[in-house]
Amino acid sequence: MLKHQFFRTTTFAFSLALALTFQACTPSKDVKETEKIIKVAMGDDPKTLDPAQSSDQGSSGVIGNIFEGLLRFSYLGPAGQVEPSLARTLPVVKDGGKTYIFHIRKEVLFQDDPAFPEGKGREVTAHDFVYSFKRIADPNPTSPNWWMFEGMIVGLNEWREKLKNASPEERQGIWDSSIEGLAATDRHTLQLQLTRAYPQLLQILSMTHASVVAREVVNKYSEDVGNHPIGTGAYYLKDWIRGSKVVLARNPTFREDTYPTVGTDEERKDGLLKAAGEKIPFADQLHFSIFKEEQPRWLNFLTGNLDITGIPKDNFSDTIGASGDLKEEMRIKGFRLKKRLSLTSWWIEFNLKDEFLGKHKKVRQAMWHAFDRKRALELLFNNRGQIAGGPITPTLEGGSPIESNPYPYDLEKAKALLKEAGFEGGKGIPEFTFDLRGAGATNRQLGEFLKDSFAQIGIELKIRGNTFSQALQIMKEAKFQIMLGGWAADYPDPENFLQLYYSPNKAPGPNSANFANSEYDKLYEQIRTERPGPSRSKAIAKMNKILQDEAAAIFFFHSMAYTVYRSWLKNFAPHEFLYGTERFWDIDQEEKQKLLN
Repeated sequence: MLKHQFFRTTTFAFSLALALTFQACTPSKDVKETEKIIKVAMGDDPKTLDPAQSSDQGSSGVIGNIFEGLLRFSYLGPAGQVEPSLARTLPVVKDGGKTYIFHIRKEVLFQDDPAFPEGKGREVTAHDFVYSFKRIADPNPTSPNWWMFEGMIVGLNEWREKLKNASPEERQGIWDSSIEGLAATDRHTLQLQLTRAYPQLLQILSMTHASVVAREVVNKYSEDVGNHPIGTGAYYLKDWIRGSKVVLARNPTFREDTYPTVGTDEERKDGLLKAAGEKIPFADQLHFSIFKEEQPRWLNFLTGNLDITGIPKDNFSDTIGASGDLKEEMRIKGFRLKKRLSLTSWWIEFNLKDEFLGKHKKVRQAMWHAFDRKRALELLFNNRGQIAGGPITPTLEGGSPIESNPYPYDLEKAKALLKEAGFEGGKGIPEFTFDLRGAGATNRQLGEFLKDSFAQIGIELKIRGNTFSQALQIMKEAKFQIMLGGWAADYPDPENFLQLYYSPNKAPGPNSANFANSEYDKLYEQIRTERPGPSRSKAIAKMNKILQDEAAAIFFFHSMAYTVYRSWLKNFAPHEFLYGTERFWDIDQEEKQKLLN
């Protein structure tokens, strides 16, 4: 029987903390905000605000408000639809999808910064995009986003190899050398020549990693450029108090941009087109407050210090009724709810570079059988999701139905597998370390659940604490054994999940499991350039089967997203790709003041 003492809360202690926290975080009713400030929460400080080096959703959420790329994901309309951003239009495509020509908007300025003459930001050119894409390909420092362009742009891999082998004296000359497939043909025209068709390219270029940066800024701040983000976006970094808050303010030199004029029928019905055609951004500032624990975040939301948040596990039943909707008493007080099955998946990740875990497949399979995922989803995540049979979410091509899972909870099967592997009763298996993915209570509770689960088959697990930033770093450096892994889709294509197990993407790339399988790699290279159809679907099914057979991870669940927000937050639409969507949000200050009073 599993031990779940870690879920208990002392009622008196919690009530006392609740009362004190409400006193501490209740806003003064006598203070009126003269500026529109959107207040959101983050679980930790951004790992970096350098687009080329960012690899987590939290950092990208801030970066997307400061930087822009050629394209962006449409705020309204079908998920994954792209539209021009710094490009004037969608690209001209030639040669069977192998040549893309982008025309860059004129008179778009980088934000003001001392890196520029007289501190005034200059105009963005096509040469800046050449520079920015080269930074992603540069092996020193290695970008975790090289997978975006690897093997796809004519001459870029060769350029990268030359840099790898260059002496310090040779480096600058190679860096400035031309690349056949990446060229500014004039000041405002960028041309990309591909080695083969790349169906995901437009979505790739809509990600924050592909944002434009200025060479002057990188040269000035060097290795510290991640703390000095200078882009072209709607907001600039005003302040960053580590462990407390990231403050963005309206960019006074931001170009003309407007709220969407088209959307789905449902979005129109929800009133999301009332601001159609209006100039953005609406808010004067964005405040990203850092809450490493769920309860302080939730209490700040209840008292009006946050406009939007997720629902902590311990507060779910008080917020959501039996129907799965927001309770009426919450709605009367001005709270609102939006929910959806997201494009986010979670799993228990093995570092297959580990000397023991990488060699013993049957031990990994036994650990999968020993983990009661259904029970864990219920206890730790309020059943907010669907049990996963693989990394791909169900709404995408190749998403695995639950029935495809070959490892149901079965302790006897788990014990038999250990015996077959020569480790009966767990004897001879070293103690493993489970690294927490952050400081929140749920992370630790998951660790305790796994510890109890594996102990039932004789496998010992110790738990090591980390901040979220530390967790990302040890994944990048492959310095872990087991931890919670997860992926929020960068774009709605199964390829985005499957690249996580492609061997050339091993750490520091996105294949933090360090999985390697030649058949899988060949299939990935096939589906990467194929458009949806029977051949691609068949290959995806084979890849998913390989991951299952090899127990590359213990695939856990696909998230159901519950987002609660205050009624004074206007224009909020649930969005899979949270890269600067706050520019479209607005605050009804009169309604806010009325509800808080």
